Amino acid sequence: MIIDLNSAQNSSVRKQYDVCICGTGPAGITVARVLAKQGKKVALFEGGDLEYSEISQSCYDGESIGVQYWDAVRTARLRFFGGTSNHWAGRCAYFDEVDFEQRHYFGLPGWPITRADVFQHFDAACSILDISKDAFQASHKSKWKGNNFRFSESTLSPPTRFGTKYYSEFKESSKIDVYINANLTNISLNDNHDAATSFEVRNYSNQKFFFQARKYVIALGSIENARLLLNCDKQVNTGIGNQNDMVGRCFMEHFNVNFGRFISDDSPIWQHGGIQLNPSEDLIRKMQIGNAVLSFDINSTPASYGRLRVLKQTIRESICKSDSLTDISRNFVDFDCPGDGIISSLIEQTPNPDSRVFLGAEKDMFGLRRVKLDWKINAADNKTIRTLGIEAAKEMARIGLSRVQLADFILDESIDIREYGLHAHQMGTTRMSEDPKYGVVDKNLRIHGFKNIFVAGSSVFPTGGGTNPTLTVVMLSERLGHHLADEH
Repeated sequence: MIIDLNSAQNSSVRKQYDVCICGTGPAGITVARVLAKQGKKVALFEGGDLEYSEISQSCYDGESIGVQYWDAVRTARLRFFGGTSNHWAGRCAYFDEVDFEQRHYFGLPGWPITRADVFQHFDAACSILDISKDAFQASHKSKWKGNNFRFSESTLSPPTRFGTKYYSEFKESSKIDVYINANLTNISLNDNHDAATSFEVRNYSNQKFFFQARKYVIALGSIENARLLLNCDKQVNTGIGNQNDMVGRCFMEHFNVNFGRFISDDSPIWQHGGIQLNPSEDLIRKMQIGNAVLSFDINSTPASYGRLRVLKQTIRESICKSDSLTDISRNFVDFDCPGDGIISSLIEQTPNPDSRVFLGAEKDMFGLRRVKLDWKINAADNKTIRTLGIEAAKEMARIGLSRVQLADFILDESIDIREYGLHAHQMGTTRMSEDPKYGVVDKNLRIHGFKNIFVAGSSVFPTGGGTNPTLTVVMLSERLGHHLADEH
């Protein structure tokens, strides 16, 4: 059933569950549904309402003090039923084998689980995301002729809005109680400080409710997972799971860097407007770089209107016949030619302990300290960006598909990369690790040093891979749900 905590009475609220889960995005909802199917009684908490509200969203206000992160601390996240799936674009792709390898040049241990451990939940994740498991196709049907890149494989979800899709199921469920306007403000611990005993939850009248369970799951997204754990400092002054000062560290994004421009040839490859490429796993290992997707996007013929339309078209045809990216007239006139294109990207960031989420002094309406994000980029990230640009240009030239004009900062390391851009893929902050010194949760997503507190979502990623995270988040959440159901 669905219960509005703003109008609920303490006496009418069930407070004993098998598992309490905070967060109703793809991670939290997936874990809850797996548990319910296994007969477990679940409480699922959402700080917002069924629809967007400013009072809820304001809890996400924070400050960016590192590399410019625009307003994404607040706007990249949504705080109502369904979470950030409410503005998810829907692209689904999977991590490569190399993403799960121990890439020692990153400086920190990688995933303590294998790709196979995650991919045993691939079919279930595809069903959840409303995609066919056979729908993953390369960005072009022909075989890539180069050695250092390959066509990307991906597909698009409708996209799935988790709150909309599962509302009726939860409303009728006898196993899942969904609490809306239910803000988790503290996790109470036992006397040994190694297990949770209750969730402290408040409505917008600041009325407190306490919920107990055998196990507890935090699924609030990368920034908020760290923020909550750090704010739970009443019994452990460093915050829950932060005994090694790792909560909030290794915040990662996917860079969106404009590599430059290109002129395509008349190959059929370009007939559909562009291609997407991944670096080969051998290139990643050899060059010791991160993973990525490079998008070669073709411009269509720009439209012209008004009295200058005919003149502009005549000039365009003349200039475009020059067949040179460096022709001064192309750079002078404010249009691109058909067949011209730009190279955009989605690039993996190195896990960097100095790139972090921490607490500021300002507090929200519940007395929880707000976040500060210190997003940092290091030399290894710049190496990945420049290496990918140069290698992609070489490969295109070798196979004769296009001529590439790389941005000056790709070729000249003395020139700063002008804009890193971002994809609002927030990852890291409670990273998975075998050794507690290098992370926050173990391979089963249990917080190191705690018996019954687990974390779900992309915050547990030790590395970010070179693709969109949602499919992997759902597979990991399926895995966590089954682990919680099977564990005694």
